[in-house]
Amino acid sequence: MVGVPIMRRRALLLFVLALPLGGCALLDLQRPRVELVDIGLENVGLLESSLAITLRVENPNAFRLPIDRGVYTIFLAGDRIGSGSTRTPLDVPAHATRTEQIVVQLDNLRLLSRLRDLMAEQRVDYRLEADHYIGGFGSRAFHSVAQGALQLHDGALRSR
Repeated sequence: MVGVPIMRRRALLLFVLALPLGGCALLDLQRPRVELVDIGLENVGLLESSLAITLRVENPNAFRLPIDRGVYTIFLAGDRIGSGSTRTPLDVPAHATRTEQIVVQLDNLRLLSRLRDLMAEQRVDYRLEADHYIGGFGSRAFHSVAQGALQLHDGALRSR
């Protein structure tokens, strides 16, 4: 550091000391929260059907979350009925929410065995499990869960 003015040395020292502090915010990453907003039938086939699910992803952090990929699994009445993922990355601003629509592929054979019971009840509990892969964290998934009930109204499922 010979030949570097004392003011520059102090500024450089402060910068070097501040680097680890900035990284601490990333170490205290709060997992994104997910909420089921809407659900609708996308496609019906003999062996496989699909649902269009609208999700709200909330970022509780003071910095933006660059979600590279989201993988979602839906359960009805405790049974896993299907899964899906985001098609494109999702960028959620700090302390904000983003709405995303995904297509969930259903296993008709698994669902068919439970359909009569589900339809008779007019209300079914759901659980949505989300794994968000956030840029800069490699292959580590941040897991979150949303739960609630779906009502059957006029032949359509609605979140409640």
